[in-house]
Amino acid sequence: MKEQKNLSNKVTNPLQGKQCWGPIVAYQIKGRFIFVRSSPVFLFVFFFLGACQTSVEKIPSHFSKDTISSAYIFNRLQTRANKIYNVKSFARTTFIDKEIKQSFRQTLVLQGNRSIRVDTYGLFGQAMGVFIRTAGKMQFLDPSKGRVYSGSDVRNLLRKLLGTQIDFYEHLRIFVGHIPRLEFLRVEKSRLNSDNTQYILQAKDLKNNGEVLLYIDAITLSPIEMTRIEGGHKKYFVKWQEYKKIGSIDWPHLITLEFPVREEIIRVRYKDPILNGKISPDTFKLMPTISTK
Repeated sequence: MKEQKNLSNKVTNPLQGKQCWGPIVAYQIKGRFIFVRSSPVFLFVFFFLGACQTSVEKIPSHFSKDTISSAYIFNRLQTRANKIYNVKSFARTTFIDKEIKQSFRQTLVLQGNRSIRVDTYGLFGQAMGVFIRTAGKMQFLDPSKGRVYSGSDVRNLLRKLLGTQIDFYEHLRIFVGHIPRLEFLRVEKSRLNSDNTQYILQAKDLKNNGEVLLYIDAITLSPIEMTRIEGGHKKYFVKWQEYKKIGSIDWPHLITLEFPVREEIIRVRYKDPILNGKISPDTFKLMPTISTK
């Protein structure tokens, strides 16, 4: 793996979008750290302008390294993924294809990359359906008919209702802020982008020979974009956007999954997400009301 220099000689201020030059100088004030850029007019800048000053917070640990390897970045990505056990959130989910655009109000409950429950509501708050996938099995409750659909019927029904279909085994991780199949990826090439704000990693999937292009934020080491290529074609494209802190975790409040060949897009905007909260065991169970097909 090719080692990359960190951003100790040139950094873009994440709060102001300005580049700050010179070595990082850390100052501790009342037990908290501020890091700024040294210059001949440092005192003037620090006390009056603050143009190259970040927020009062800890310096990212990788800033202390002279070099940073792709293996280190992958380790940080895996460590971050391991911190997120489950997600509960309100959401606005948009489905776009060549012919239609649909948007739904939903509540989402995701548990790792194993289970998901999606409750969908109509314009006036009426329940339109409950989708559950857990332990490799799928069910869909249609309240209007009082029927629970299972197995392949669910897949066909979702395709009819939403106009798209996803591989839950692979794509579920995307919506909990993870990189699919990270454990099978080996980095072939790596570099910083032109303005030194992102690491660009070109990786190979050792299990099914796909290729992956990753863009990682150079400050937080959180994933920003991902493109998966198979057979020379872009199979899907992901964007994680609008990161905000939830506790100690940087969480993307807008996630987009795009299938270029099919010309389909799924966009999820989270509202008031809760990470690693308690989930009832009954969350992923559906009780048939009239009949089960």
